[in-house]
Amino acid sequence: MTTESQGMTTENQGMTTESQGNSGGQDYQSTLSVPSLNIVYFARMQNGFNEAVQERDNFSGTFNNSRGSQSEQISDLQTALSNDLDFMMAVPIRAEALTPTVEQANDQDVPFIAVDRNVSGADPATYVASDNVSLGRRSVELLHGFMQDAQSKDEYNIVELQGTQGASVTNERQEGGMEYVNNNSINVLGSQTGEFSTETAVGVMEDFVTRYGDDIDGVYAHNDLMALGAHQALSGTELEDVAITGIDGSEAWVNLFSDNQYYGTIAQLPEEMIRTAIDMGIKAVEGEDLEDSVQIEGLEVTGENASDYLNQYF
Repeated sequence: MTTESQGMTTENQGMTTESQGNSGGQDYQSTLSVPSLNIVYFARMQNGFNEAVQERDNFSGTFNNSRGSQSEQISDLQTALSNDLDFMMAVPIRAEALTPTVEQANDQDVPFIAVDRNVSGADPATYVASDNVSLGRRSVELLHGFMQDAQSKDEYNIVELQGTQGASVTNERQEGGMEYVNNNSINVLGSQTGEFSTETAVGVMEDFVTRYGDDIDGVYAHNDLMALGAHQALSGTELEDVAITGIDGSEAWVNLFSDNQYYGTIAQLPEEMIRTAIDMGIKAVEGEDLEDSVQIEGLEVTGENASDYLNQYF
């Protein structure tokens, strides 16, 4: 899957991507802001957005890459609010950072659709996302199964690579993962943020290995990029067969499943999130009452179905 939709994407000097819909019948104007296109998961959201612009005669909009900058995301959305906009969509970098923006959008009667991560202290029109508590619980459950398949023990030791601190998705994935831990014979040796980054996760995982060594039975990563970082840190060591699970369903991580039967993920479907967010935005503009949240189901991916998954989504 590419990060751009051919013929549908232009960029201005501020790196804001604008997608233009088919001529005629463009009734709804929107914007979508994501944290960073360096993360493939958000590039897939851009694809879903561009595909919607191309396929729907009644929808057009702008796409904004915040490049990891909270201030840039706020600025992009403030600019969008100053233009003629029907509704807006965003994946907040941090849960509380966009609270004033949502309040301003509500004051201007512009529905704000939170996608993937929620906003705290404000009332978006709805929140479209996977159930991240469920994703965390399912990822640790999958990890537990791998560890049991690898060896029989009374208790298993894991380390946790957390996502960006303060992000709702981090809080929820930790809540779900620890819910499973607390109800099963699992001990968490260490838990530290890897900032949803492969590079950062490598360093954190190396530190875990130094501290805990072969006491580590498994690694629970809040996303696949950090799972990939854990894999890189463990490759070539005595722990290279340690079970690792992530969340998201990234191509780079799933491609490794044929090399290790104890690797897995709970895949999200970001393209479906964006299509649903657009539907919810249009409904809100039309005055329909929306539920507080709309959940998109995740898909368990292991070595058994990795090939089928990659063929369908990449």
